[in-house]
Amino acid sequence: MLEFATLADIPRVNAERFGDAVAITYDLEDISYSSFDSRSNQVANGLSDFGVRAEERIAILNKNSATFFDILFGCAKANATLVTVNFRLTESEVVFILDDSDATLLFLGSEFESLADNLSAALPNLKQIIIVDDNNACRFAGWRDQFPRTAPVATIDPKSAAVQMYTSGTTGNPKGVELSHRAMLNAASAGLDVWQFLFEPNSAVLGTMPLFHIAACNLCIAALVTGARADIVRDASPAELAHILPSKGTNLVPLPATVIHEMLRLPNIGDCDFGALKVMLIAGSGIAATLLKEAAERFDCGFALSYGSTEMCGGVTYLGPEFCHALAGEHLKSAGMLLAHSEIRIVGETGQDLLNGEVGEIVVRSNRLMTKYWNRPDATCESLKDGWFYSGDAGYLDDDGLLYVVDRLKDMVISGGENIYPAEIEQVLHSHPSVEDVAVVGIPDPKWGESLLAFIVLKSQCDPVPAEDFVAYLRPKLAGFKIPRRYEYVTSFPRNAMGKVLKRTLRQPYWA
Repeated sequence: MLEFATLADIPRVNAERFGDAVAITYDLEDISYSSFDSRSNQVANGLSDFGVRAEERIAILNKNSATFFDILFGCAKANATLVTVNFRLTESEVVFILDDSDATLLFLGSEFESLADNLSAALPNLKQIIIVDDNNACRFAGWRDQFPRTAPVATIDPKSAAVQMYTSGTTGNPKGVELSHRAMLNAASAGLDVWQFLFEPNSAVLGTMPLFHIAACNLCIAALVTGARADIVRDASPAELAHILPSKGTNLVPLPATVIHEMLRLPNIGDCDFGALKVMLIAGSGIAATLLKEAAERFDCGFALSYGSTEMCGGVTYLGPEFCHALAGEHLKSAGMLLAHSEIRIVGETGQDLLNGEVGEIVVRSNRLMTKYWNRPDATCESLKDGWFYSGDAGYLDDDGLLYVVDRLKDMVISGGENIYPAEIEQVLHSHPSVEDVAVVGIPDPKWGESLLAFIVLKSQCDPVPAEDFVAYLRPKLAGFKIPRRYEYVTSFPRNAMGKVLKRTLRQPYWA
């Protein structure tokens, strides 16, 4: 990334290098690198006209669209900080983030225009809302196009905050994670170390995941760094993706295992040509070996997954196609090996380094960590110590240097002095033929301190399973102290806007 000091350099430099080559596609629109540079200049000049100061927070709440890149890189060129807001949040959660970030201007997708009056009333610091409507030139495009296409004049420190993304808040209010220009560029560089094919002519990624996620944003930035193409999808069903991937000639796409499963069940999937696809990134929490085997046979591409977080500016490990296959055995359960310019330690409760195979907290150091939590000095000091980020995740390293992520430390259950990680139990229970979904939590126990309770969502048309049958199913697979004796049936789980199960909500009635 030597030729790019900040995100602002990417459209400027690549407009000179690639000119009329297509940078971004969206719907029926092809946007060249030259146009990408001009459009982001216009946004930057519009922000300057608005009076934006250095690192002033500008927010966006919208589904995926090409305008995201106008705004992201326009903010970069104006030396403003873009706050990305999850469009799945409730109105009160949106208000919290906009208030917490001190955002002064909001780009609001037309689907969410009904929020505009309430947001204006609730947020005195929010001076202007610009409606983003891709089909109405009088809205965002009308605002943008009144400003000159010439490059703005702004001095940008690579260490300044390029974006502020909010954590999912499974244990409380979300925190704003500051990510610098340098961190974002270093994240793109780390990805390109393993996606070398994006340097080849006519390469393309498919932006299917919401762009308010760091991983989705990073993937598209990596493509734009190399002069490849970022094809942006607003909403797409598995059936639509089965058409889009071949027609776009996609080389790299992130998809959750659930979407892969649904695509494989499409009646005409065998007629689709996925010959251009090189790597499918498994988004989320891994993939079963049986599903991976089926996917490899149909898509005929490599598969990969990684471990990271918003605070780490995306992934710090990578399980590439050489390990991410159905015959990889235990390696398939890992999160892979370190990406470039990253270090990992596993530490115990007193901060001591643990041996390979011992479970402790995953601690990370890299050239792309967050700068801080916005307005949260105590939380920053708790998480960032001597250049290391304390993740709150439990895991271990094996002798090959592969990282295994066990669970969140806060979800760990201590029963009879034994540390128990519910994710391990959930993984085994998921394989039961009657179980659609499962969440295991710790509840008070007068004898053991805590005992295990498994919440079960049954597959359709399946009858409840007696507790003793679950115990018998788990006994050959888990140590006795890891086997729940109590099971409750639910139809669904409480989840946050990112889809993560809110285990504190499940636990709360038992600990109240």
